[in-house]
Amino acid sequence: MTTTSERPLIKLIVGSVRPVRVGDQIAAALAPVLAEAADARVEIVDLAELGLPLLDEPLMPALNQYQHAHTKAWSASVSESDAVVFLTPQYNGGYPASLKNAIDYLFHEWKGKPASVISYGGYGGGAAAEQLHSVMKFIGFDTVSQGVEITLPRESYGADGRLTDAAPIIAGSADDIRELGEAFAARLNEAVAA
Repeated sequence: MTTTSERPLIKLIVGSVRPVRVGDQIAAALAPVLAEAADARVEIVDLAELGLPLLDEPLMPALNQYQHAHTKAWSASVSESDAVVFLTPQYNGGYPASLKNAIDYLFHEWKGKPASVISYGGYGGGAAAEQLHSVMKFIGFDTVSQGVEITLPRESYGADGRLTDAAPIIAGSADDIRELGEAFAARLNEAVAA
């Protein structure tokens, strides 16, 4: 957790690890909007860069006895945050296995942590967000709002499968992102006051 002299830290976790994806582009465009609205620092954590293998810890995460360096580093990264936002695409009506794997690596680090979901896809990713909210409730996150759904029009993609420009897409959802940021600001201010 951060000290009272610095702004809170929100980790924006990019859930897709596909070689051709757009989550990293969306994260880069939305992070400043979220940071300003939440009056917080926003750090992007890209699961593709983190490179967690399929869960390989020999003991249950609830025991908090991690054996592998990659798990200890992931635990430290989440522990230093004051809140998290999961940025997830919708794949076949759900969220990606890479994100579920990253969540399942940890347990205590998530308990009571303010969190929300920003989903995206051709129809906004609502089914993925719904599944993720169910997991978050079970684990014991402090869910902040129902999140944001970002619709990606087909014409926003280039021939390479990447977005031609993420900025106008984020601009179209800016009010919802600001509202989410303000909800985080209120929740994080409550935590500081307590």
